[in-house]
Amino acid sequence: MKRDFQIVIWGATGFTGQIVTEYLHDNYKNEIRWAIAGRSLTKLQSVKNRLQLNDSVECLVGDSFDTESLKAITSRTDVIISTVGPYALYGKELISACVQTKTDYCDLTGEIPFVKDSVDLFHERAKENNVKIVHSCGYDSIPSDIGCLLLQEKAIEKHGKPLSNVKLFILGLKGKFSGGTLVSMINLMKEAKNPEKRKIQTNPYILCKDVIAEMPIQRIQNFACYDPMIEKWTAPFIMARFNTRIVFRSNELMEYKYGLNFMYDESLVVGRGIKGKLRGGILTIGIGIMIILMSIPITRWILVKTIFPKPGEGPSKAERKSGYFKMMLVGGNEDGGNRTEVFISDINDPGYGSTSIMLAESALCLALDSNHLPKQYGVITPSVAMGTSIVDRLKKAGFDISVSD
Repeated sequence: MKRDFQIVIWGATGFTGQIVTEYLHDNYKNEIRWAIAGRSLTKLQSVKNRLQLNDSVECLVGDSFDTESLKAITSRTDVIISTVGPYALYGKELISACVQTKTDYCDLTGEIPFVKDSVDLFHERAKENNVKIVHSCGYDSIPSDIGCLLLQEKAIEKHGKPLSNVKLFILGLKGKFSGGTLVSMINLMKEAKNPEKRKIQTNPYILCKDVIAEMPIQRIQNFACYDPMIEKWTAPFIMARFNTRIVFRSNELMEYKYGLNFMYDESLVVGRGIKGKLRGGILTIGIGIMIILMSIPITRWILVKTIFPKPGEGPSKAERKSGYFKMMLVGGNEDGGNRTEVFISDINDPGYGSTSIMLAESALCLALDSNHLPKQYGVITPSVAMGTSIVDRLKKAGFDISVSD
């Protein structure tokens, strides 16, 4: 039966929710049936008026802790976008509602424990109901997950087998973070004090159902080092611990398409020679100091009150337009042979400009391209849910994505 809407944006009054809403309005307002949703009708109407949304765009009201109100919303749409975080606090009831009403779902979470809980609680039921619950459809972890799929498909096409050693390199990055992201980071640090939660955050295969004996002990970069794959100095990338988990889950869900001996990591390129080494060391020390300061309640409180943006705050439209990211995935065999590369970039702030585009296009992909998508369901990853169909959409939206061997 045809539903009222193809897409609903849950959390449309929040910082990222408004950017996603504006993107859909600017690019697809007359092409899709859609609505905005949140807990305050007054705020939703304010967003609708400010962005001058069409009269056909309804405002739907619900509560993150009231499953019945969420079911009333999800039952009216094919796909729901969630921008309401921290997801560990506000996300589980919405996923439960989606599974029950057979509604596809996508979000932009970077919270490992939340995704783990989602897999444990909802994967099998979502699979039975042919529902796609797709986490991490933003800068974390679309480039990592889709980039790795593109690289391995090229390697299999050219060499007849996947590549055992793949690494993502951040070549350039400019952007800011919002108050909502900060709240999610603080919540993760609080959860890390619990030994069980800390174990979840440090286990590379935590999102995999079974760890097979042949699977390798994964490397994770914690210090500045020279990387021969790119012949430059690199530093740790703060989101590598999350993105790698998504990629490993994709490999398992695709029945080890990348191989059982598949190794994957991510790092930030900082330059050549002494300058690169020095820059990498300084950056690594800076990251360590920030983590320590954020781990101590009093210093965390001072930073939140004096320096960091408040919830609902973030980079302006001009700042988002002046941001960018450039990254390259490099793969090869253990001996360095069969080298294959994937290049991905965009000229928007990665955390909000690019992320909002990726999230919106993921929802559009699920809603409009379902006949061309992989027939896999459950709590799954972007590459497993959408395959390379999302690549075509991102290229059309302005992303530069290319594969080279």
